[in-house]
Parts: sequence; structure tokens; C-alpha cells
Amino acid sequence: MILELTSLIGVFLSIVFALLCLGLYRHLKSDPSYALSRLFLKEQAVKAFALMTVCFLLFAAARIVSFALVILGVSGEFELEIISLIRAPIDLLASLLLLASTAILYSVTRRSGRM
Repeated sequence: MILELTSLIGVFLSIVFALLCLGLYRHLKSDPSYALSRLFLKEQAVKAFALMTVCFLLFAAARIVSFALVILGVSGEFELEIISLIRAPIDLLASLLLLASTAILYSVTRRSGRM
């Protein structure tokens, strides 16, 4: 049940993340010097990169769980239970943090309407 729920939420988060990445890419390509200057001038950018680093650590922790299961020879129903109770929630949290950090970077690089 938990695995199915996190998978469904993960699909939705992936779509939103892809759209944010596309917008961020467009901001970076349309005016690179403006976008880069905003990244270095805004304090929010540092928070976004810190969130992204935590996200990478969580993704690594989830992979460690998977590799530990393989190394320990855990398989079958017990493996699925561990994945759904431990790895899937870690992946979901990491996805949320990645989405948040990308949204922050998107807002930082976006041109304000006051021009």
C-alpha cells in the first residue's frame, strides 16, 4: 500500500519537476548572464543548493538500502516490505526536497515583472 501510494505521488512530482526544470532551462538559456548574476546575488540560491545537497544525501541513503539488501541476500516478500517501508519514503522525501530546491532556483532566475 505504501509503495503504491509513494509511486503515485512520485509520478505527479516527476511531472511537476520536469516542468520546473524546463522553465529553469528556459530562464538560463534566454539570458545566461542575468540568470547567473541572480544565482550569485540572491541568498535563496544558497538555500536551494543546500536543499539539493540534502536531497542527494537522501538519494544516496536510499541506494545504500537497496545495495545492502542485495549484499545481505534479502529477497522476496521481506525485500519488498523493506523497500516499501524504508526506501520508498526516503525517495519520496528526497523528491520533495529536489522539487522545492528547483522551484527556488526557478524563482531566483525568473525575471521580475518590474522592468
